[in-house]
Formats: sequence, structure tokens, C-alpha cells
Amino acid sequence: MSIGWFVDLTDAEDYFDLERLETECWDDLIEDTAIHQEQKAILTAYNRLYYDPRWALPTYAEATAAELVILRIANAEEAYYLACHLSDEDRRKGLQAQGVIKAGIVKEDYSEGMLMALPVPPAVIALLAPWAVEGPYIGTANLARDEEESVKTKVSNF
Repeated sequence: MSIGWFVDLTDAEDYFDLERLETECWDDLIEDTAIHQEQKAILTAYNRLYYDPRWALPTYAEATAAELVILRIANAEEAYYLACHLSDEDRRKGLQAQGVIKAGIVKEDYSEGMLMALPVPPAVIALLAPWAVEGPYIGTANLARDEEESVKTKVSNF
């Protein structure tokens, strides 16, 4: 049975052994073989990419051999991102969920619009470009003009 876009866990491990130059974060996952953290990383990465509305991705069974080559790399690179950065991402999302917009000690600003966004590395975004879904980039709002109101009045309720 496939794991993400890999044939099995050995296929994923082969990618990191044979194709990826830097593997420190992945190697740290493998050290605890009792828990199979690397399998969790591959599955979580697959789920994040497959269910992201930015792409219409095929499943392992639907993809052609050529597509699987690209999807396999994207799956591995997203898994590597998660292995390196998921704990930091979880902490930041936790702060944002509490309504924190500025962290005093570390001087970080948190964008309110990023709370629901799932980070994807630029290399993965580039790999998945063939499956990009056109989204509604222009929205419309029914605005009525009040002749008595100044043109400098800020409008924020649509």
C-alpha cells in the first residue's frame, strides 16, 4: 500500500538517501524507529498538499509514472519542511489563535491573515504548478454611494 505518493516507506527513505543533499531533519526522525515518525511526516505532507485547494492533485493510483516522479519529490520536500519546522509553526499558530499579533520579546509580528494559511516551501509550489487551480482572484461587493459621505471615509464592511 502506498504512503503518500511513495510506493512504501522504503521508497521514501531511498529518496532521502539517494536524491536529497541535506537530510539532517529526516535522519533525526528515523532515529526513533519505534514511533515511525518518518511515516507520519510523509502522510501529513501528503494530506497537506492533496487537500490544499490551491492544487487538484491526483492520488497515487491516478497519477501517471511521470507525474509520480514530480509528486514524490513534492511529497518528500513537504515532509522535510514538516520535520524541520512543524514545531515552530505550531507554536506560532498557537499564538495567533490566541489573538497575539505582536510578540514583545522576539519582536515578531503575526499577520492575522496567516492564521489559516498552511506554509508550503517555494520549491514545492513550483513543482506543483501543473496542478494549480485557478481561484477567484477578483471579488465583487455591492457598494452604494452615499453622496453625503466624504470620499476619504474608510470603508471596511463589505
